[in-house]
Amino acid sequence: MDEKAMKRLKGLADIRENPILRGLILPALSGWQGSVIAQEIQHLQPVVRSMMLALVSSLLEAPADPHDLKLARIASIKKFVRKNFRNPALTVDEVVAYSFLSRRALYYLFDDERLQVSGHIRALRTLEAIELLAEAAAWRRSLTDIAGASGFTSLAAMRRAFRELTGLSLRDAQEDPEFLRIQAAELRKLTEL
Repeated sequence: MDEKAMKRLKGLADIRENPILRGLILPALSGWQGSVIAQEIQHLQPVVRSMMLALVSSLLEAPADPHDLKLARIASIKKFVRKNFRNPALTVDEVVAYSFLSRRALYYLFDDERLQVSGHIRALRTLEAIELLAEAAAWRRSLTDIAGASGFTSLAAMRRAFRELTGLSLRDAQEDPEFLRIQAAELRKLTEL
């Protein structure tokens, strides 16, 4: 650190008021439970390092390499999607607005991820639908109701997503509870739940 950065560091106000800390780091850390951190420590280390880099560069008013901030941004966006996927109004455009990125930058950010943002939303909704279908009282609910509760805009959208992510039709899957359980486990792994 140079002398100018040290001066800025000494003159900092309450760090808890920093927008990076309040808007990115604390919400992400508070969303992780102790058992999850213990299980995912190898995965979380780069994310926490990225978040801390964002905080330090913000505090010192020194630019950080955008690549180093990538993991923190991805974690923040995924958390936003997980929190809001049941809302049928959640689209890629909503995520673009939340992330303050252009659509192109958002897609570029998720380039190395297993799912793009739209695929992540669809996978979470499909997982929710599978879990609702697997419930003992599922026979009392209509498929349209399950689609709405899962965040799909229509039953047709749920059917398309279900076929795309599982390879089977919704009707075939409903008849095989074991298949639903296996697909739910695979979607949890895919969406990192």
